[in-house]
Amino acid sequence: MSFIVCMGVLGVLLMLLALTSSYLRWMPVTTSAVCLAFGFGIGPMGLDIVDLDFEKSYEWLERLTEVAVLFSLFGTGIKLRLPLRGKAWHSAYWLAGPVMLATIAGVTVAGHYIIGLDWGVSLLLGAMLSPTDPVLAGMVQVNNAQDQDRLRFGLSGEAGLNDGTAFPFVIFALLYLSSGGAMSDWVQGWLIKDLIWAVPAGLLIGYGMRRGVGHLMIFLRIKNA
Repeated sequence: MSFIVCMGVLGVLLMLLALTSSYLRWMPVTTSAVCLAFGFGIGPMGLDIVDLDFEKSYEWLERLTEVAVLFSLFGTGIKLRLPLRGKAWHSAYWLAGPVMLATIAGVTVAGHYIIGLDWGVSLLLGAMLSPTDPVLAGMVQVNNAQDQDRLRFGLSGEAGLNDGTAFPFVIFALLYLSSGGAMSDWVQGWLIKDLIWAVPAGLLIGYGMRRGVGHLMIFLRIKNA
């Protein structure tokens, strides 16, 4: 697919989103659903305008997906202005912690005993399906920084935390599958590197950047006021 065709498809999609935004506001449909329907329509099962070779395109598609999730999480994060000790955060902690761990375990067991999947595949499926999608959950997220509705705040907070909860289980499942189901030396490396180190380090880096950027923004606003 040439660059001109890509830009044409993107332009049509953006125009479609702009024209339907006022209608979608009053309907239980998100812009993600419109994008999905648009992609299906121009794909091989629709008008066959675009036919991507995923074996050749998976690298840039993976990066594009990461960027989309990053922007979505950032947009959600800047709306969560309540202190971390606020009561509204309690539901987010419960959803992203015990509830999500129970969901991963439940999907893993169901995938193995009901569907008949291997334990590694079942765990990978559970780790992928348990986190809520911050893009698709846009209709129930907080609307702005002043929105303190506890239900929306809890769901929005969970949407930002769940990837960190699922991360070690995804890595564990991939390592388990790559080793052929053998519990060997990689378990210790996973425990130290991906669980004990990566998760707390990610939380500390995020918290530190949040504090640093927040103070910097306040300083610049006061200085330039």
